[in-house]
Amino acid sequence: MEHSERKQAMEWALSAARKAGQLLADLATRPLEIETKKDGSSVTNADYASHKSILSDLSASGWPVISEEGVVHPMSQRKTWKRFWLVDPLDGTGSYIRMRAGYAVNIALIENDGKEWVPILGVVALPDLQQVYFGGNGLGVFKDKLVASEKPPLPIRADDEATPPYELLISWNESGTLNDLIARTVDPTQVRMRPISGARKFCLVAEGKAELHARSTGYFEWDCAAGDALFRAQGLSVRDLVTGRPLTYNGPTLRVGGLIASRVPEGR
Repeated sequence: MEHSERKQAMEWALSAARKAGQLLADLATRPLEIETKKDGSSVTNADYASHKSILSDLSASGWPVISEEGVVHPMSQRKTWKRFWLVDPLDGTGSYIRMRAGYAVNIALIENDGKEWVPILGVVALPDLQQVYFGGNGLGVFKDKLVASEKPPLPIRADDEATPPYELLISWNESGTLNDLIARTVDPTQVRMRPISGARKFCLVAEGKAELHARSTGYFEWDCAAGDALFRAQGLSVRDLVTGRPLTYNGPTLRVGGLIASRVPEGR
């Protein structure tokens, strides 16, 4: 994809994430309609409203969309695509229901580079904090207010070298031990753990406000692709917890195993 095309794609994604984020912030002040999915997880009218808003805004691109609250196309169809949007319209529904900080809107653009599927840009909106993080290959990484203003967004570089003690961000329901999560990456005695909701974990590590995020159990691709795009724009990547390889996308089940996002130099 040419640089000008990538910039246009970012404008679509950022606009969609801002609008959906403001919608979620508004709906959070009203009574929610809560349902239970077949897998036992919760979904609300806010999830569906955000999904509908994002689909409408991304339709200008003409590219397919895979959303947690939408229809997942069969692999036989998906493998013929060149690129597609991967969306979680409300990441951290449990936190949203409990009015706990950290719920997010995740939008990533996934492209086939000729060998595998990778995120080339991503947007993470944090409505309760009125913040949005965005970035992509050749575009840089930025942090901005959720509601756009005349003030330019803040570039994120996190150039300072990570030094111990390292902060490891985990999910509230993480069951893995410290050794399960980082034993192959860094000395566990140099790490302290802190639970954070949703995709905000990726943003804080990308920003250099934490050094590690790890998860022992599986995510879906839409949970981590936008955060992974921020990392890749910085020359890093989110890696499989077992193999250490960068994540790949558009898998048959759209599931991801354990993962780790790290700013700690190898060998520490």
